[in-house]
Formats: sequence, structure tokens, C-alpha cells
Amino acid sequence: MAATNYTIVRRNKKTNTILLDELTNKWTYKQALAIAKESATDAFELVCVIESNKIMSKDEKENEKNCAL
Repeated sequence: MAATNYTIVRRNKKTNTILLDELTNKWTYKQALAIAKESATDAFELVCVIESNKIMSKDEKENEKNCAL
């Protein structure tokens, strides 16, 4: 499996805010997931681990859609 950049998505249990932690090195998915689980705290709940290049804001999605036309 190829190594790539990942971002850990966590949710604050008290305020329900989302926290994005970008991993600085390239990892496989299983390694990134293990890092996320090991770095867990009581204050935050693990939501998911996602490839960093797949995270797009709403504006970026709209621009990509308009460029494809």
C-alpha cells in the first residue's frame, strides 16, 4: 500500500467542534489510524482518518465544478 499524507479528524466531546490534525509525514492508512488511536484523549472523540488531498472546502468544490464545465 502506498504511503500518503493523512489528516485525523476529531470532535471535542464538550463543544462538538471539529479539530483537524494533519500528519506531517507520509503514512499508510493503517499506520495513520494507529497514530490516531494512540494519540486519543478523553476530551476528543476520533471521527475519521482521511487522505489530506481529499479535503476540500465548499468554495473549492464549486470552483472545481465550474472549471469542469
